[in-house]
Order: sequence, then structure tokens, then C-alpha cells
Amino acid sequence: MPRRFGLTLMIWLLLGAYSRAETVVPVWTYYTSPPYGLHSDGYDLTSILCVELTRNSQGKWRFEPQSLPRKRIDNYLERGDQAVVAWVSPSWFGDPDEVGYDWTRGVVWGRNEIVSLKLQPVEYDGPESLIGKSFGGVLGHRYVGIDELVAEGRIRREDASSFSSNFGKLLLRRIEVTMIPREELFYLMANEQVGAQLYVSKKPHQSYQRKMLVTKNLKGVRDFMEAQWEKLNDHPDWRHLLQRYGLDQ
Repeated sequence: MPRRFGLTLMIWLLLGAYSRAETVVPVWTYYTSPPYGLHSDGYDLTSILCVELTRNSQGKWRFEPQSLPRKRIDNYLERGDQAVVAWVSPSWFGDPDEVGYDWTRGVVWGRNEIVSLKLQPVEYDGPESLIGKSFGGVLGHRYVGIDELVAEGRIRREDASSFSSNFGKLLLRRIEVTMIPREELFYLMANEQVGAQLYVSKKPHQSYQRKMLVTKNLKGVRDFMEAQWEKLNDHPDWRHLLQRYGLDQ
């Protein structure tokens, strides 16, 4: 069993200790599922990140985790609000050259896994591997290379509201293949206890690094965060969650 630290209590202690001098730094996440979504007991990567950064800043900053929809985050950034956006990629925020915002180096690797049933396994080797199959997509999501073949009528895309919905459709054989981020797939497999039925392609649809977006006026925050990753990697709860969700690559 992992060592638990009573993270919720620790947050309040830290707030009381540093409330007079610190600068509040909102840390936004638009994820709602583990390990990035906020959990009531604080046992998630975003909460642990904020607790440890606040502690290590020794009263200079208070990092406050907040769960917000992606569209609202976009609106807040557009109007100039100052914050950290956690677990994202520069290309997702229109900043591939990393000039619009300050970016940390990659914190964890992300993989978008191609998932099918073992009864009809799909070994992915590029979008052409999915020709003739029904592919479970998520409304509003773009799938590089796959959407082009969908437009040509060579792949049948059937959209659902979430990755978990597609997970269920796959188990019911209503679709033949889908794409699910690695950490969400680990979460769904653990909860549904159906891992033995699934086949995960050796090659993902995409691999990428999840970074931290830091708005420009938060002077010193990005550099401070960059100096903390080794300490976080020694944190037992942090290490446990990375391992549990297949992120310790």
C-alpha cells in the first residue's frame, strides 16, 4: 500500500502558514479522471504537485489546483489571466514554437493507445491499419491521419461523448477499434476488470510530452518548477501514481 500523507489537511496547513506573504498561482487542469483530475482526498498528481510546489517555495508562492473546462481555460488565457495549465502540449494551445507562453520541459510522456478486442486484434502501423474498420472517436476531437481517411469513406468514424463511452462500445462490439490516452486506459481497465479482453497495439497513434504552460507574467514560476522535478520524482505518492497509470516510462 502506498504511503498516504493526508494531502487535504496538508494543503490547509500550508495555506495557513504562508497566507500572509505568498503569491497565489492558480494551477488549472481540464481533466476530470485520474491521475490528473482533482480527487476529493487530494490523491492525484495535480494536487500532489501543488502541495509540494507550495511547500518547497517556502512562502513565496501558493499553488492552488482548480478544475476548469477546456473552453473556459481558453477564454481566461485569451483575456490575459495568469495561471499554470497542467499536463498539456504546446501544439494543443497554438504555441508549437513555445513563444506565446513559458513552458517547462516534458514532465510525463503521453501515448494515445489504439485499443481493440483480442478476438479481433488491430495492430496499428499508421492510419491505413484502420481502413475498413469502425473507429470510435470523441466528439470535437481531431485524429491526425485518421480523419483524412474518414473523409474519404475508408474508415467509419462513430463518435461518442467520452473515452469511457467508447470503451464501453468496444466491449459491446459496437465499434472495432478506438483511441484512448494511456493513463485513462489504465484507469478504465482497472475499474472494469476487463483487461484480459483487450488488445493494445504495440505502436500508439501518437506519443508526446505533457508539459506545464506558465503564462508570461508569472515571473520566476517556470524556472522554480523546473528545479522541482527531481524532488517530485522521489515522492512516494507521485511515483505510485505514475506507475499505477503506466506513466513511469
